[in-house]
Amino acid sequence: MKQRKQRRDKIARLISWGHWFTFFNIILVLAIGSLYIEAAEPPGSGLGLIYMLLNWLGHFSFLPFVVFIVLIFPFCLLVPYSRVLRGIATLVAALGIIALVADLLFYRQYGYHLNTYSLSQLAADAESVFAGASFLILLGMLLTFVVLLVFELALANLAWKRLDRLQQKHWGPAFSAVFVLCFLASHSIHVWADAVLYTNITKQDDTFPLSYPTTAKTLMSKHGLLVEERHQATDRLLRQTTSIDLKYPAADIMCARIAEPPTTLIVAFTQLNQQQQQQFSERFPQLQHYGTPVLGQLDAASGLFELLYGLPDLYMTAIADSQAEPAYFGPLRDYRIEFTTALFNNPATADDAIASNMQLPQPLQQFRQFGLSQPSAVIGLAISAPEHSDSLRRIQQALDSGMAVIVTALAASNAATSDPAYAVSAMQVPLWTNDKVNWQAQPLASLTDIMPTVLSNYLQCVEDTKHYSLGHNLQSEARRWPLVTTYGEDLVIYQEEMTSVIDRDGHIRSFDNQSLQLLPGVSPATPVMIDSLRKLKRFNQQNESNP
Repeated sequence: MKQRKQRRDKIARLISWGHWFTFFNIILVLAIGSLYIEAAEPPGSGLGLIYMLLNWLGHFSFLPFVVFIVLIFPFCLLVPYSRVLRGIATLVAALGIIALVADLLFYRQYGYHLNTYSLSQLAADAESVFAGASFLILLGMLLTFVVLLVFELALANLAWKRLDRLQQKHWGPAFSAVFVLCFLASHSIHVWADAVLYTNITKQDDTFPLSYPTTAKTLMSKHGLLVEERHQATDRLLRQTTSIDLKYPAADIMCARIAEPPTTLIVAFTQLNQQQQQQFSERFPQLQHYGTPVLGQLDAASGLFELLYGLPDLYMTAIADSQAEPAYFGPLRDYRIEFTTALFNNPATADDAIASNMQLPQPLQQFRQFGLSQPSAVIGLAISAPEHSDSLRRIQQALDSGMAVIVTALAASNAATSDPAYAVSAMQVPLWTNDKVNWQAQPLASLTDIMPTVLSNYLQCVEDTKHYSLGHNLQSEARRWPLVTTYGEDLVIYQEEMTSVIDRDGHIRSFDNQSLQLLPGVSPATPVMIDSLRKLKRFNQQNESNP
């Protein structure tokens, strides 16, 4: 009986020590977590700031507490030996802190949190600076871990030696109550913000690591609360997105000319099936297939618009109504860079039938070239029916003359038969380049990316291409998920794990990217959807900071 009582007292003392050790680590984690706030985008409102502070206190106090409950508390019961427990707790705490520090450094550099993809990106970026840089980063993290291990061991021993004195303090429960209230308050506020799409709060969802705030969808909708408010907010957001009041370009384009630009030929076939792609690859072994999946369009006209303007086909009607030519034409003319187009349109077979209705976007129907005398460089765009002989001859001539050559297709050959609609495999079009073109691997690309990438070899512009395109420069670092685009009246959000299709009525269908199985009741997280739609509305004068 006496031994049992001694064991209970020993366990109680170890648990009390664990509480204080966790409390001190909470203070340390809060200090580290404050650096996420400093690096994050300002909330934009008083309520957003209050939520950020509550979330900071609640989230970064919750993380060490969970680690204590899951990894340390069981050892208090199973291995009630202070030295062993202090050693285990020290190792667990040091591993957790070093992981948090690594994530913090990566977040401040790249704007998103560590995962398997971002680790490989970090290593690639480090090696691009100088050989062996990734090893130095790893060595630095190991040294930091050793320092943290020594610090945590000292903290554990200090808490054990001062435990009697600490147990006399009565402010522990008060701090615990504050942390719990902040945690509950932040999640409660987020439920409301998610329901009404209050972006000053929901845009913070990815600020802190391992943050999974409660949403109206996962909690309130189960009981029928706030469903109508959320539906109205979503409907309002979609209406503002699809109703275009064009502002193109978004701002004045200010560029400097890049010295010694190449001559580039872009050939866009209306559509290429698998057999035609194989034949093309065999005919031009000098061209390498770009390994990144590239999204085409449902029809060649929409694909050509995306290629020329670097904009989703959502803007086609507005661009046609305004008779606006591609905004980058101005800087090209200023620096005497010729831009030419050629249309090889002679349908001879059933496969070429799509070409018979092919034409340039309305503002460019009569356009063929700038007509500059003695241009400093040339960008040529050829639009061709599948494997048109003249276009094939032009490709060979360009290769023989050492030009940069880019070949793609505008419409996806499998789009009409895909189920579910708009899967990457169904919308993918081929893309070939020669050794004059050096593009980085990306998780996903689209036709809107091609022209901004080509122009980066001719012009260096303020804000890069953001003032005239929604495309991503494929020569730069890997794009961040999601990729948002449109196919007719459907808006599609491509994420790493799933794809979501939003129709004109606001109905959302999501499917898994691997299995292609529909995910009932699943929709993009609120900040993902809002950020995607805000990006899509960049050239809409109704684009407001808080939809």
